[in-house]
Amino acid sequence: MTENNTEVFDAWSQRYDSCVARASGYYERYDDVLDAVAETVCQAPGSSVLDIGTGTGNLALRCLARRARVVGVDPSVGMLSQARLKMPEGACVELLRVEEPFLSLPFGDATFDAVASTYAFHHVPRDSHATSITEAFRVLKPGGRWAIGDIVFADEEAQAVALRQHNWLEEEFFAHVDQIRTTLAGYSVKLQVTQFTDVTWVLWADKPA
Repeated sequence: MTENNTEVFDAWSQRYDSCVARASGYYERYDDVLDAVAETVCQAPGSSVLDIGTGTGNLALRCLARRARVVGVDPSVGMLSQARLKMPEGACVELLRVEEPFLSLPFGDATFDAVASTYAFHHVPRDSHATSITEAFRVLKPGGRWAIGDIVFADEEAQAVALRQHNWLEEEFFAHVDQIRTTLAGYSVKLQVTQFTDVTWVLWADKPA
């Protein structure tokens, strides 16, 4: 994420939750998507979850409710400030500013039981998607789970159709299921998917044990 983009998100941080609360267009079934990701990655009480692009902490809160230990990372100081205001006192959560949270994580290999992200992966340039997944799998423990919930398309053609159909949908670095599946095949990993709307999916996969 560039410095200019970070400034945009800093400015947006106080309005973000009110935007997603409208639950239309881009954020249709937002709560369902976050609930599904949290349920997918919080496999057992005490699990350690890395939330990449934590924003105002909405996924982190859901993971905490499932008794996970959460580290949330984001490049936006404004977003992190809003997230800190929402965290319960004494919660097992750490919120950190990381300049390139998808591409360069300040954690050792095999640190987390799960790595998750919601509505943030589309900010990663598509030619860096494979690098981002590699970095996520690096910090995952063997048997750990990677998951994202976001605007996603089956392939390039499906994205083109959606862009013509939805005037609210702007072209960004949306993930394509076919490309993610190919990347994960390099780890001998099978991609799992659930589609929530015609543009919104949850993707997940487990690192080989």
